[in-house]
Amino acid sequence: MNRFGNRSLSVVTFVASAALLAACGGGGGGSSSPAAPTGLPTSTPQALHRATMTISFPVGHHTSSNRKSPQYISPSTTEMVVVVNNVNGGTPPGGAPISETTALTVGTNCTVSGGTETCTLSVIAPPGSVNYTFSATDGTSTLSTLSKTITNTVGTNNMPSITLQGIVSGTVSVSGAALTANTAVTAGETLTVAAYDADGNQIVNGSTSANYNNPITLTDNDATGQTQLSVNGGAASSSVAMINPSDVVKLTYTGQATNSFTISASAAGFPGDPPVAGGGTITANVNDITFTGTTLDDAAHGGLTTDVNYSEPTLFFTQPSGSLNVTGAETGWTNTPFSQQFDLVPGNGTGNTCGTGGGIATFSAGPATTFTITAHGVGICKVRLEEHGTGYPITSHPAPSTSTDTTHDGTFWISVTSSDVTVDAKHRH
Repeated sequence: MNRFGNRSLSVVTFVASAALLAACGGGGGGSSSPAAPTGLPTSTPQALHRATMTISFPVGHHTSSNRKSPQYISPSTTEMVVVVNNVNGGTPPGGAPISETTALTVGTNCTVSGGTETCTLSVIAPPGSVNYTFSATDGTSTLSTLSKTITNTVGTNNMPSITLQGIVSGTVSVSGAALTANTAVTAGETLTVAAYDADGNQIVNGSTSANYNNPITLTDNDATGQTQLSVNGGAASSSVAMINPSDVVKLTYTGQATNSFTISASAAGFPGDPPVAGGGTITANVNDITFTGTTLDDAAHGGLTTDVNYSEPTLFFTQPSGSLNVTGAETGWTNTPFSQQFDLVPGNGTGNTCGTGGGIATFSAGPATTFTITAHGVGICKVRLEEHGTGYPITSHPAPSTSTDTTHDGTFWISVTSSDVTVDAKHRH
């Protein structure tokens, strides 16, 4: 069972406050009944100098939006590991770092009062400048950690404040509101970035000093270049680093039509663990492509329901010769300030013949918004306007909203018939 209840992970603030005990047990006192660590050295001088560390954090449910207090801890934490790395710049007496592990247990060394849980433990405290590594773990995985140098003075109440850094060992998710073509987001849309520890708890914190143990790199994979990222109002770029759970990540958008894209997230993870990966998809909504110069192949224009192009925009030729123009328009693409163009691509057939064999029609070269179509042979073929440029065309035009919404993806047809009439047959268009 989760010993700390249902809380989001964050970085805990530790306050170590006690006078160092004298070598034979005298000196200033610490808090009552500090927990005894495991792995306690008994034959080195520094084992005779100890201090009391107090850990306080709120009890109860806290979501990731509650970021005003820095005093959080992973709900999976069951023990504290304190390592003395060096003393006064040299190895600790005994010639090696000293590590102590203390279990945190309500009723033993932890109490709950007024919505706050407080745990007290005894830590080794050699006099002098001591470099420590403090780590909160679940017994297997390290959930948050910090290395810090503290000056311990015998007979003095030492009260350093230590804020651990959350270790991103799970995944990182990124989400944001959908973008809409022709609607620029110049001030930036705030993205939601959630990073998780090894036990799947979200790392949240409001303290500007409570950074992640390793930065999270966010990369905008929008191949069209219409969007960029920024952190805390900094310079916009395709790749940024997020170092704190409270960092504000924003996405700017020019308003020019773009494909939906991903924002990938990566972090180095804890030493010995594999790199962390994650991210999310930003949806980009685009508009229909409309035509000037085409006619719907419907009953009003002589069309039959059996026609392959029935109810579709069609450019009709009554003979296999002559030229007609078609103009395409797309809000968020061809209009000002974007003024972008299309390529005209055969929907069946190859090259610019529009069909197989001798060809039905050819068309002028792109990119352009207006294309000249020239008829060459009787038949019908399908073509499509596609957005021209790096990262294009748009691959996810909206689905038809109604049965008459036939222009959504830039597809239209070219129909070439013969206009001569005989006694026993007729050609229609």
